[in-house]
Amino acid sequence: MARKQNKPVKKRGAQPKRHRPRVQRNWFPLLRLTLSLAICVAVLGFFGQLILSVGSVSVERVAFAGNAQYVAREDLIERVAPHLDKGYFALALDEIKHSVEQEPWVFSARVERSWPWSLTITIEEQSPIAYWGRDSFINNRGEIFTPATLSRDLELPMLRGPESSALAVLQAYQLIAQMLTETPLQLGQLSLDEKGQWVGVTRENVEIRLGNTRPVHSMKRFLLVYRQALHERFADVQQVDTRYINGIAVDWKGARS
Repeated sequence: MARKQNKPVKKRGAQPKRHRPRVQRNWFPLLRLTLSLAICVAVLGFFGQLILSVGSVSVERVAFAGNAQYVAREDLIERVAPHLDKGYFALALDEIKHSVEQEPWVFSARVERSWPWSLTITIEEQSPIAYWGRDSFINNRGEIFTPATLSRDLELPMLRGPESSALAVLQAYQLIAQMLTETPLQLGQLSLDEKGQWVGVTRENVEIRLGNTRPVHSMKRFLLVYRQALHERFADVQQVDTRYINGIAVDWKGARS
């Protein structure tokens, strides 16, 4: 007899086995990213160390530029030196600028780093227009400055007055000096006293009293009389008073009229 073949019995609910595909992981992008980060860290560290080492380098040279006629180089060095103990890139340029500008003869300063390891300081010096009182100058902006030592050898006029009136005195002097250019006269002094009276003194040491309101207008009145009657005898004049409504008064040397 033929044998019956047994058929495999399928279990209900049983699932056939499936072969899972193998996943091959690509580690190259991750390796490349890690390597790039490592290189960046190394480069940053290198430049960090470089900056620190450069910053610790001291200034090797300080150069002063500009047409400095009155300010002494030694005084400038004295003001800059205390700021040079820092590294080259750690220098406080604004502090150096402020310190240099405290020197009375310096109007303004520009401070710059110059390669290699140098500092350049460009000076704009004060422009004295006149002496102000006994121990100061006044510049072309009407500002008073007082150097440590005051030379009396400069061919400058003498201006006086309350400090708050410095610009007004300077402007009055400049206008009067311009008016006198058409005459042989020169104004050597101009002052405004505590009572508000203006007084001018010529190079010939003739005092001209200009009143307390409009000194330039009073000088115009004087010049009118000077051209008409005084220019030939001005060497004999001692004082002129313009504080009169209808004319001026003249004091002659040795006499009064």
